[in-house]
Amino acid sequence: MPLITIDKQDLLHLLGESVSDEDLAYNISMMGTDLREVTEVIDVEIFPDRPDLLSTEGFAMALEGYLGIKTEMPVFTVHQKGYTAFIDHKVASVRPYAVCAIVKDVVLSDGAVKSLMQVQEKLHITHGRNRKKVAIGVHDLDKITFPVTYTTKPLDFSFVPLEWYTELTLKEILNQHKKGIQYAHLLEGFSEYPLWIDSKGTVLSMPPIINSEDTKVEPDTHHLFLDVTGYSRKALEQALNILVCSLARRGGNIYAVQVFEREKEIEEEREIEKGKKGKKENKEGKEYWYPNLTPQEMDLDLGYVNRWLGLSLSWDEVRTLLERMRYQLSNHTVKIPPYRADILHPVDIMEDIAKAYGLDNIQEVIPEISTIGEEDPLEVFSRRIANVMAGFGLLEVKTYYLTSREFFEKTRITDQLIQVENAVTAEYNVLRNWLLPGMLYTLQCNKHYEYPQNIYEIGEVINLDDQFPEKTREELHAACAICHPKASFTEAKEMLKALCVNLGMTFRLKPAEHPVFIPQRCGSVLLNAQNVGITGEVHPEVLIAWDLEVPVACFELDLGAVYALI
Repeated sequence: MPLITIDKQDLLHLLGESVSDEDLAYNISMMGTDLREVTEVIDVEIFPDRPDLLSTEGFAMALEGYLGIKTEMPVFTVHQKGYTAFIDHKVASVRPYAVCAIVKDVVLSDGAVKSLMQVQEKLHITHGRNRKKVAIGVHDLDKITFPVTYTTKPLDFSFVPLEWYTELTLKEILNQHKKGIQYAHLLEGFSEYPLWIDSKGTVLSMPPIINSEDTKVEPDTHHLFLDVTGYSRKALEQALNILVCSLARRGGNIYAVQVFEREKEIEEEREIEKGKKGKKENKEGKEYWYPNLTPQEMDLDLGYVNRWLGLSLSWDEVRTLLERMRYQLSNHTVKIPPYRADILHPVDIMEDIAKAYGLDNIQEVIPEISTIGEEDPLEVFSRRIANVMAGFGLLEVKTYYLTSREFFEKTRITDQLIQVENAVTAEYNVLRNWLLPGMLYTLQCNKHYEYPQNIYEIGEVINLDDQFPEKTREELHAACAICHPKASFTEAKEMLKALCVNLGMTFRLKPAEHPVFIPQRCGSVLLNAQNVGITGEVHPEVLIAWDLEVPVACFELDLGAVYALI
């Protein structure tokens, strides 16, 4: 979860009231965020489903409602003043969608600047999937001449990137600028790169890499142009709404931008007709207005709310609770603030009703059912395994269930993995089906400590079902890794044998070949002729990939299969 830091005095200034540290701590926690501490700064972990809380202003809007300082839905006025932007058809294959807006009369105090920088960074990491899905640019409006165009330029096109003092070509930016190096992979394989350019040819930004020095926001800037580009129009609109509402909370005035998305055919016609007089046809393309701050509406069933919360609320009580969470209730229809990107279903509204009611105020009720509880036998068995492993002097480790595909590639495991759609980062994009890659990562991270380093882990893995490839099965595995200068296949085999003796099991090894292990130093573990695991000495190429300088011997068992057999 992203951690944000809020200046307490800045927050209290936005709230317009003095609130004690005790009240802040209690209400921030009950509002549905994970509070670290309240001092002169407030450290809060924000759940990924609430990107609107990533700014001090968004946090203030939620907190002032929860405290009853300001209730009901905030009202935002969008002015129209003839600002126009064009989206070139050429961006369709590179970074297809773009939205933008203008916010004027913003007083960029120290707290406002810090909040703007923080919300931009946190939105990039979370909502924007590390700039791949959403990338945000903030510019000084007074340095821009409208209309502006979102287009692409060849790699030898040049401009002065932010925090640089000479022109660089687009290719040089990716190779020399720190932001270019960091995010170059997002533009890999394209022959042209996206740019925002104004009517005088001034470059605003190169999404999703870097803004231009020419439109840099200065301490005396009061009028801002915001651009958001990416691969999901809905995600872009949500990010834009969060930004403009946050700036409006600082006193800014929102102005709409009329955006035309040009299609290829229209571009060609405009080129043919260039220079002709008397042409009045509108050939600008599809037309959009941003930002769209019209509240989303959702019907609410009172019986549904009371049934799931175990309460007996009236409509008047529900209205009061919703207004504390900054909603508006009209008849049985809930109007949702335009900056709330997380409301997808009535259950999300019901959750906010529970928060406003007070989760600690909901009485615990023992269900009227009779059951006999007992510990899962497999869990008891796995604890026996853990006790034996600890008795061998092994140190227990715990690695993440969600891991990286790169871990398996480095370990030379080619099994099909279950991938996470729209993963936030490449470090957590697949579900593991072996424990060994995570254990090798643990050894790599601790190689500066003395040897031996002998570790074990017991944990769940996910595999595709052999009979039904579209289905998955969860397995409980136990693994051991022995790491020191004299670690060998024999040592791993003897430790596996000792484990089986302690559990009253008899096993045998069958010679096997696997790319993870050295040939002829690898064996399948058989119980009653059934394969329940593997043991071996890790191949030198795998050790090199993990930057390990000493041998590693290991084994990994399917505890579910072992338990079923014994």
